Amino acid sequence: MKNKTMHEMNEQFKNCPVQVNEYEFDSRMYRVTSHFTGNKEINDVMYNYAVNNAMGEMLGRIPTEEQK
Repeated sequence: MKNKTMHEMNEQFKNCPVQVNEYEFDSRMYRVTSHFTGNKEINDVMYNYAVNNAMGEMLGRIPTEEQK
């Protein structure tokens, strides 16, 4: 499978909807730009992110609030 260049991906998904949201998490502001291409289920993505973050904290790879 060929890796696409950023230009090719921009051209392919130029008509797809985009949404930008800002979130505050752990006293930090995050800007999330969502490009809706129809390839992933957002609930699955967020679940996997939460599980990976929790595992990282439990294994000491991500500092918890008490460690900061």
